[in-house]
Amino acid sequence: MIDVGSWHPVAVVGLVFSIVALILGISTAYLAVRGYLRNGQRPMLFIAAGFVLVLLTPFPLLVGFVFPIAEEATLYAISAINQTVGLCLILYGLWTPRTSSISQKI
Repeated sequence: MIDVGSWHPVAVVGLVFSIVALILGISTAYLAVRGYLRNGQRPMLFIAAGFVLVLLTPFPLLVGFVFPIAEEATLYAISAINQTVGLCLILYGLWTPRTSSISQKI
């Protein structure tokens, strides 16, 4: 466990950027879900899920280092898997043709 009083300034900067990444991930995923609800385009759900996996991964990883709940190699593996799956979901959402379920009903 890392003693909070002995944190190096670089560690504090890393924590701040992880929190900013968390906020950006939540807001980006929220906008993608709103886009899906507004337009009915299913690829937006894949894009939202991808952004959640890619942008929200650094924060739990940092928490895992501060409060050692698993080995570092395990945390790195989980992070790499989440980010890879998230990027695949974003790529799939961008690659899929935009067919609106609303226009199919008309």
